[in-house]
Amino acid sequence: MPAKKKAEAIENTEKKELSIEEAFARLEEIIQTLESPETGLQDSMKLYTEGVELLNNCQNTLEGVEQQLKILQPETDSPYDE
Repeated sequence: MPAKKKAEAIENTEKKELSIEEAFARLEEIIQTLESPETGLQDSMKLYTEGVELLNNCQNTLEGVEQQLKILQPETDSPYDE
């Protein structure tokens, strides 16, 4: 991917909120681009930063879902809880 297209992809991703599925797909793209020997240092740093932000957003989303599940689950003494 040429440097100009990489920069555009980074900007487009930053402008909109992504679903967790879209974030994981974007993370896959970032990993593939970072693994390419054609990716320059500045683009690598931008992509790395974007990836870290996406990971943090995904983690926050998953923690929120986990909290919702805990609220919805009835408190029982199930042998499966251990």
